[in-house]
Amino acid sequence: MPEADLRGVTIAYDVFGPDGGEPVVLVCGLSLPAVGWHFAMVPALTEAGYQVVTFDNRGVAPSSAPPAPYTIDEMVDDTIGLLDHLGLDAVHIAGYSMGGWIAETLTHRRPERVRSAVFIGSCNVGTSWEKAITTVERDLALLDHELPRWFNAVETMRYLPNHELQQDDVVDQWLALIGDLEPWSNPGRLGQFEAALDWSFDVERTRRWPELTRPCLVLAFEHDVDSPPARAREAAGHIPGARFVEVPGASHLGVFTHAEAVSSAVLGFFADARNV
Repeated sequence: MPEADLRGVTIAYDVFGPDGGEPVVLVCGLSLPAVGWHFAMVPALTEAGYQVVTFDNRGVAPSSAPPAPYTIDEMVDDTIGLLDHLGLDAVHIAGYSMGGWIAETLTHRRPERVRSAVFIGSCNVGTSWEKAITTVERDLALLDHELPRWFNAVETMRYLPNHELQQDDVVDQWLALIGDLEPWSNPGRLGQFEAALDWSFDVERTRRWPELTRPCLVLAFEHDVDSPPARAREAAGHIPGARFVEVPGASHLGVFTHAEAVSSAVLGFFADARNV
């Protein structure tokens, strides 16, 4: 993968699709590698004629992992630095989970760099569950102990709807897919969880929603415990002209398990945003 050397961090990235296509930047969630966008989003966007940029946030290999803690603002700076490195003035941007926080903050701070923005499983007032689980994750990262083999897989699967976790074949499929991945290590692990914890407790950020001036889509999942659809719908109501879409049957992992529905909603929104 090519790399962009920014101030204090190296960001690994890829560019897909036609050179002349409208640029779309996809921003990963906490701990997630950029390859996750290839479940459906990258093929769908490139097939529609977009040029797509994916990258690994600081703290996730092969990008570098500076010393913890990190902040969402720092990761926004990384994203802007990558846009500058690629010579991209204004882009469509879509962020998932923590990536949605990055996209949201970038849209507020630098609206001239954003054609339209999609916030996936991310746009809401912090919930008690989100604060509690992120505190536990941060504290585990502070202990810096060796993690069990299936830790990452179980941490991921807990976001599936309960009725799916009751099915052995579903659990076995996920273990086969990600059960052998190397546990995520510090300082990247601690750095991103520190950023996530600060965001979850930050109330001031929610007061910026009425100031977002670019076309925005808030995309929620029916069974999402991190970004419940009722909270996401409420947030969308504070963003001028925002579109709200809820994907039925999906959990926080809906960007993977319901990738076709997510891609369809994002493509439709980007197409409409061209006329705004």
